[in-house]
This record gives sequence, C-alpha cells and structure tokens, in this order.
Amino acid sequence: MLSDTPRMIVHRDVAMPMRDGVLLRGDLWREDGDAPRPVLLRRLPYNKATAMPNSDWFRTTDAVAAGYTVVVQDTRGRYASDGDWTPVMWGQEAEDTYDTVEWLAAQEWCDGNVGMIGGSYLGIVQWLGAALRPPHLKAIAPAIAAGGQLQRQADGGALPLVQLVSWLAYMTLEWLMTRQVKGEEVDPAVLASVAAVAAEPSLATHHLPLREMPGLTAGALVDLQDVLTGRFTETAEISFAEIAVPSLSLAGWFDIYCDAGVRGFAQLTGEHRLIVGPWAHAAHVPAEQGDLNFGMRAEGAVAGLTEKQLAFFDRHLRGAEADLPPVEYFLMGANEWRTAGQWPPAGVVTRDFALTSDGDARTLDGDGRLAGPGAAGADRYDEYVYDPADPVPTHGGRVVLGNEVTGPRDVSFLERREDVLCYTSAPLERPLDVVGPVVADLLVSSSAVDTDFVARLSEVLPDGRSIAVVDGILRARHRDGLDREVPLEPGVPTRLRVDCGETAWRFQPGNRLRLAVTSSNFPRFDRNMNTGNPVGADTTGKVATQRVHHDSVLRLSVLPGEPA
Repeated sequence: MLSDTPRMIVHRDVAMPMRDGVLLRGDLWREDGDAPRPVLLRRLPYNKATAMPNSDWFRTTDAVAAGYTVVVQDTRGRYASDGDWTPVMWGQEAEDTYDTVEWLAAQEWCDGNVGMIGGSYLGIVQWLGAALRPPHLKAIAPAIAAGGQLQRQADGGALPLVQLVSWLAYMTLEWLMTRQVKGEEVDPAVLASVAAVAAEPSLATHHLPLREMPGLTAGALVDLQDVLTGRFTETAEISFAEIAVPSLSLAGWFDIYCDAGVRGFAQLTGEHRLIVGPWAHAAHVPAEQGDLNFGMRAEGAVAGLTEKQLAFFDRHLRGAEADLPPVEYFLMGANEWRTAGQWPPAGVVTRDFALTSDGDARTLDGDGRLAGPGAAGADRYDEYVYDPADPVPTHGGRVVLGNEVTGPRDVSFLERREDVLCYTSAPLERPLDVVGPVVADLLVSSSAVDTDFVARLSEVLPDGRSIAVVDGILRARHRDGLDREVPLEPGVPTRLRVDCGETAWRFQPGNRLRLAVTSSNFPRFDRNMNTGNPVGADTTGKVATQRVHHDSVLRLSVLPGEPA
C-alpha cells in the first residue's frame, strides 16, 4: 500500500559562514520537495550528532510534518563547527545567532521567516540573539532559560554551587578529552581529577577553601575566581527590554531558572506568552517530580507542549489566526491548568502570617506558629546556632545536576534539626491557592558580620510529612543589593527580605502551612562561613548565633475568595 506521507530528509553538516568568516555547521531536517518553508533554529554546544530530535519539550519530527524546516547547529568551536569556544562567550553567541538567522533567511529553501527553539543554554542564546534584533527572526520559544541580574537576585547573592561545579566539570572533561583526541597533550592527572569531580561533585563542593577545588582548579577551562565572584554568570545578561520579537517562554516550577524566567516575562512588552508547569531543569517532562505525582495532565506530551509551540510559530511565522492565552500555568495540588492575562494573575491579594512562638521554635516539635498579622513584636525572638561545618543538606527543590533529586520532597527530617526554626499554621478549613511570589520578611540578628538566611514554605500533611513547596536564600552582606556588600552589626536586629520565589500551589483543607528558617541549603548553595571574607577564601568558618525576631512575616500571594 502506498503512503502519501512526505519523505523527511536530513542534510548533514551544512556550512554557515559568520561575519568573521568562521564556519558553523548544522543539520537540516526537512520534508522532501522544493517549496521554501519557515525555519526553526536550534543552537547547542552539546553535539548535534547525538542530540535526540524529539524530546518532551519539542518534537522535531512533528515540526517537519507540519511544514517547517528544523536546523540544529553546533555552536562555535563545538564538534562540527569551526572556531574557538569558551563557556562565557555570550557576546559571541549573540552575534552568531544573529548571523545564523540571517543566513538561513537568505537560502532558497527558506521562505524568509525564522524562529528559534530549545531549552537551557539553547534558550539563553535565543534571548541574547533576539536582543540584537535580526530582521528575519520572527519569534522565539526559549524553555527553562534565563540568566543575568534576575537570576542572581533569585539566588539571593549566594553561589549556586553544585550547579556550577557539575556543569563546569562535565564541560571541562569533554573539552580535555576532545583535545586529547586531536592529539594535543593533556596531563593524565588533570584529566583524572576532572573526571572524578564530574562523577562525584561533592569532591569539589565539600572542599575548603573553595578557591582550591580539585578538578576545576587544574582544568583551566575557566578562571575559578570568576566563578566564585559571580563574574562567570554576569556575562549572560539578558535585556528583556531589548526583545522586540514575540516570545513563548516555557518554564518549570522546580527549575533553577523559574523565578528569573517568570519575572523576565513580566518585563516584556508586546505580544508574549508564558507556560509554566510542574517541571524541573531536565530534558524530560514527566508528571512525577520529587515525592509527588501531579497526574497525566502534567506530562509534557499530554500538555501539548510541541503543539502549543507550533501554534505559536504558525501565528508569527505564517500569519495564522490563533487565540493564544498570554499565560498558562499548572496549579499544583489542584493538578489542573489555568489561564491568565498576566503574571501574577489579576486579582491576587497579599496575605501575611506572623512568625511567633512561646520562646523556642527550634525543630518541628517546637512551639513556633504562623498566626495572624500583629501577633507578636520585635522584643521577642527565636534563636538557633548555625555551624558551617554542619550545614543543612539540600533535599529536593530547585536543584540541577550533581546527585540531588529535584522537586517537592518530604523535608520533615530536616525540620528535626536544632538549627532549623519551624513556624506552623493551624489546619486549613478551606483550600488556599498560593499563586505568585512567596516572601519571608524577616527581622533578624546574628553574632556574625555576614551569614545566610534560608526560608522554605512547605505543606504539612496529617501523617507528618512536610512537602517542600518553594524556598529562597539571602546572603546578608547583599541585603541592600547585589552590587554592594554591607556587613552586619553583630547583635543588632536587621530587616531582611528572603525571596522564596514564584509558585502556584493549592494547600488542601486539613493540611497546615509551615515556614522553616535556617542558614544553609548545601550544596545547592555554598555555605556561608560567617567570616565576611571573600567567597572561596576560608578554610574554616565561625559558628554563629542567629535570632529571628517576632516582628517577621510570611507574605503569600493568594487568589481571591480564599480564607481571610
């Protein structure tokens, strides 16, 4: 039996000249035939030859069947492409994106309309390239991607340690092995050291001082001091105000870039869309995250991520009529999709819970309570001791790479530690939909000149499980801004705003809210050594006595109609 399905063909290693004459190479996925088609571009540093054409985020074969040509390009200095590569060449990536878009648009098999797809690094290059405004770039669809100032703000001035160590170790190992294959001399001891850290990041994350971390120091792919000071991530500054083309941002509630991506969307002007699901920073988009299963509708395929992106590109690359909502978000707990005209949704109100106790909120068995506003004053406080030699370990949440498990996990065992304060509400009488930013507005004091404060919101189930919803950190020296360092005056109460991030979560009747406050989340973030010294300099830290005064509140964004 004959089939009328058009035949898909792939042209390998098509050379694309950049403005400086360097040739980048990409694979063209297209239907057989001479008709020019719109092009969707995917630029990656991870080897196009082994990159799967279909993922939970986007299916290339579906796009080709829908009449698009998909181009998958190795970025400069990577695999089939010529030139030199370093992991911080964001300015070059922006120019190469511009040049690639314009070269594609000039080809006879392209109808002059180009869009871009891809997540993480592949999404960041979309934002950076779009800011240069290539004339033929008509739309972008960056997934789980953001960076720059908004990301540093989301990290509260702390160093996202395991993420940076894991990614740099992997990229350094690949870089050294490539040099070795090309016949260049590579020190076997250096290669072994980097390979060990890539396999077990704790060899570096637990090493003190950080500026002498094994593997990353000897590998010499990047200046480790640039990583420790934040200069490494500063170069990926995304200027959302410069984005003129329509965008479809795909984000995940458990992704490291969630807050920066969602808040960047709010800064855009023009026609833009946002889709946020219960997903992490990963190639797969399953319904299961952490300890929970959010149901079939949470899966990327069932949610129709590819179909929604193609509808978006049909509108902006082909002029098709389409009624697309500005915001689609998954309300966890209710396990359903909602639409809105903006983020946060219109009508969201702020609800404050005061942090109070009878004098000892340490551990989940303490007497810490979330109460109505004005329940207690600054003259009362709860106290704990933070020792950098024994930090609170990371367990779930927005973490990527390393050996950590992402997502909403039961953190009740962490809440049994003496260095964790727990403030718990009475059981809810009705559902409570928290949709938008969560903030811990704390009045604190410390015996140290610098320290961290970590706040985590969780839902406490009748069986005692405490499922983490969202959390944040603030390095006290950066409480007045990331561009300045202001020491604490030991023992003097100081106001801090710990930004726990964006979420959409339904707390169920009979369950309770809990805010846990501590001073570490390691190795997701580097541990503060309480010395005030530059990050990475200390071999040992100082023990600090921390106080959270009762003139502190948990501030939630709540959908209207919820309990007052």
